[in-house]
Amino acid sequence: MGQGFTALSHITARRADTLQWSEDQILTMLVKRLFADEAMAEYFKIDKDRLDASQEYREECFYKVFPPTVHSGSKQSSTKHWIYTHTMDGKGVATPRDVLDLVTKAKQKQQDEFKQTPQNQSPWLIGTKAILHGLGELSKRKRDTYLHAEFPHLWAHIKKFEGGKTEYDGASLEKLLGKKWEGICGDLLSIGVLGKYGRGDETTYSFPHVYRKSLGLTQGRA
Repeated sequence: MGQGFTALSHITARRADTLQWSEDQILTMLVKRLFADEAMAEYFKIDKDRLDASQEYREECFYKVFPPTVHSGSKQSSTKHWIYTHTMDGKGVATPRDVLDLVTKAKQKQQDEFKQTPQNQSPWLIGTKAILHGLGELSKRKRDTYLHAEFPHLWAHIKKFEGGKTEYDGASLEKLLGKKWEGICGDLLSIGVLGKYGRGDETTYSFPHVYRKSLGLTQGRA
């Protein structure tokens, strides 16, 4: 895969993070970035004209590199959808920067594994363990360079969730954060570290996948 993804300044600029990218747009960006590497394109016999013209072909090319699913099981979502949803923040926004970060870290991990055990074979260029590693590394970056660095005034509140659960209701949040929990949660929702669904007493606050690993959260309700 060459030396990685280059010339990303137009994608990683902060203002790009405010844009809403669809799953198909993320797929298009990713496969074009992958197969801009001529060695990759030649190895997989990629038709560049079809890559530009057909979303169906772009998805076909994506699965030349990645496995069909990240986890085994008939009800698991596709890897394409998994990457999209697991890079979303609490506002439901997935950015090219975060997707590329995950995939770059996954690529590096896979390369390391190939070097350590060159006799091993894999049907995919980037496998499931590497993808999960990529998500973990992305989660750490989001925690350290976004949450901690850019919102130090909220960090004391965020730390209270470390090692906890992924979902909370109003009562559990008040117990954890105190009487001003609603204002605090409003701030956490605004920066995307929390999301919410439901209404009134049925409202549930949840941490998106992208932050769960680095905060040591366990799936379930507090």
